[in-house]
Amino acid sequence: MRRHPVDLLSFISGLLVLAVGLLLLSGNLDQVPMEWVGPVAVIGVGVMIAVAARPRRESEGDSQETAPEGPEAS
Repeated sequence: MRRHPVDLLSFISGLLVLAVGLLLLSGNLDQVPMEWVGPVAVIGVGVMIAVAARPRRESEGDSQETAPEGPEAS
């Protein structure tokens, strides 16, 4: 099985969900300033959308063009 490249967007999103889950599990919500939760969440979603929308770079193996096959190739 070949290893695939790391998807940082998914990794960071998973860490964020893990942190929120641990915070909810601990019950220490009274220490979180709730006036910051909404704006931080919106900014985080915006950053994730911007990162996901960026153009992908082709790897060197993907940029090789193949010769056309068939009768018109001759």
